[in-house]
Amino acid sequence: MTKVIFGMTMSLDGFINDVNGSVTLLYPDLKELDQTDLMQESIRTTGAVVMGRRTFEMASDPDSYADAYEFQVPIFVITGQAPERKPKENGLISFTFVDTVEAAIQQAKQAAGEKDVTVVGGPNVGLHLLKAGLVDVLEIGIMPILLGEGQRLFEHLEGMQIILKKTRLVETGQRTDIWFTVQK
Repeated sequence: MTKVIFGMTMSLDGFINDVNGSVTLLYPDLKELDQTDLMQESIRTTGAVVMGRRTFEMASDPDSYADAYEFQVPIFVITGQAPERKPKENGLISFTFVDTVEAAIQQAKQAAGEKDVTVVGGPNVGLHLLKAGLVDVLEIGIMPILLGEGQRLFEHLEGMQIILKKTRLVETGQRTDIWFTVQK
């Protein structure tokens, strides 16, 4: 059964970037992390990706996704306005621009088949999905650093209570990843 997985890395005190917006301290080993069994497992089990417009635009050249992005699967970008030119596709990776999180998840689940839908990027899309009840699994990577300030991952869940069940814990170097099933 297809699961929607939202994952982010944060500091021990809950920040996903520092006061300047940098994530460098949270990913000191990014190249090594890409080669871990954990990342390779995520690549194998992902059938579609959902991301927001800001995450999509982080690539200096959107055509580079087709050549270098680790998830070579259909990508659904949530945005109010699609880019003027569609990025390069390669037979594995394709781009669909949708205007709601609900539409993105519905279409991504269809595209993923029996594999998972992985939500990547910043917290805004993930928080919208949590609020809409569309996240099945929450994967939190915790780095042993206290940033003190920056952007908090769970800052805007006022009035919500989300019950989680811990299902997995993996330690890779200094990083600890914890998976939670969202209880519905």
